[in-house]
Amino acid sequence: MNLLASRRRFLTGLAASGVLLPLSSGGLVRMALAGEKEAPKLKVVFVIVPDGTGTDSYNCQLGDGDGLGIWHPTVTGGATDTSDFVLRPVSEELAAYRSQSLYVRGLVGATNHGGHGGPPDTLRDKNKQFSSIDVLLGEHMPGTFKRTVYAAPHADSDFVSYDGRNMRTGERDPILLYESVFGTDAQRRQTAPVHVLDPALADIREVSSALSGPQKAKLQSHLDAIEQVKSDSGTLPPVGACEPLTINEHPFMSAQYRNEVQHAHSQVVAASLSCGITRVATLQIANSTENININDVSATINPHDLAHHLSAGITEQVWTDSRRWYMGKVKEFMDELAKYADPDVPSDTLLKHTLVVVTSEMADGAPEHRIDMPLVLMGGASGLLQTGSGNGRYLNISSQSENPGSSWPSNPVIGSKFVGTQRIWATIGKAAGLTVPYGGNIDPVKGLFSNVT
Repeated sequence: MNLLASRRRFLTGLAASGVLLPLSSGGLVRMALAGEKEAPKLKVVFVIVPDGTGTDSYNCQLGDGDGLGIWHPTVTGGATDTSDFVLRPVSEELAAYRSQSLYVRGLVGATNHGGHGGPPDTLRDKNKQFSSIDVLLGEHMPGTFKRTVYAAPHADSDFVSYDGRNMRTGERDPILLYESVFGTDAQRRQTAPVHVLDPALADIREVSSALSGPQKAKLQSHLDAIEQVKSDSGTLPPVGACEPLTINEHPFMSAQYRNEVQHAHSQVVAASLSCGITRVATLQIANSTENININDVSATINPHDLAHHLSAGITEQVWTDSRRWYMGKVKEFMDELAKYADPDVPSDTLLKHTLVVVTSEMADGAPEHRIDMPLVLMGGASGLLQTGSGNGRYLNISSQSENPGSSWPSNPVIGSKFVGTQRIWATIGKAAGLTVPYGGNIDPVKGLFSNVT
């Protein structure tokens, strides 16, 4: 536990014990707060939705896509950097967070096509040699107990997170995810009989060991008083932001409980960030080629077929609804982040200091290509994300392409110049103070973060 967190727990414990007021006139509380500054720490969450976001039109006949679909915001006059844009039916699901959003256009995956082969490099370098960006960030900015949390509701293969060349398996069961983060009931019972004042007492004793003379004697008198309060009050319940969650047990791969299971995963990920247990998480909403029905959309046609509109009876509306469902779940996760207090700046919401990165392993399901990939960066991100002046921001980065375009496919909307996704991960890493080990082009993309030029 860091000093700031233990001091907050200490002061809260004093209030619960009824002794904060008498001590606040002395030196103890001033000592506990002396030099204390609530320093924000960036948190990062990668949210991956399967089978693309519908970047092309329903009737697209081009193998490289037409860029006229239901995801990318539309702009007028060929604008490449603007807050004057119109959200499409899928991105409209995130309208509540538009002011904190940066919609990026002009990306290409590690390969142009073969979308279902995309998971191994969705969050990695083009050559699939190194760890994915979530793992690298977790090593660079670990939380109190875990480097990363990996939730993968309704996924059974095609996991996108890699430790080196080894694919990680995301947790599908929200109860097991919760226990991996917060421990089992038995483990929590074993650690429960810890007095709420203990963490702060340990800190104060450490301070006392460095003092001498009158200062040490004065501090010792306060310590004696607190020890007496502790003795009189007995064991107090834990105090702090890490209140236990209630996770209901459901068949976690059942279409019937899909919404409930998805929501539980979002709760656990948000709680783990709010408690400071981790600062990096990955939320992979199912996997490429998933076949667990979304009953809100169709109880008879699986999501993979919906994304590719392969079966008879898949109308444009049903296809659109299937893409919107996933983004609605992203919105629900954003809502969870907005509910919690930040562990480092408790006066702020968790969302204010979190960067949420939303993408997919492909651009569009029907042609299965990775051209004109979807990407939106959202959240307060501790003020680092450049989202414009209050209405959100659309940024076409194709002018920063490292490729002249002569050998790349052409998108009718933005042309043939694209930026590879590994440069996005390198740029996010740089914003967090990390240089990724990826080979090839890792030049930072300009215009995304205030501390990356």
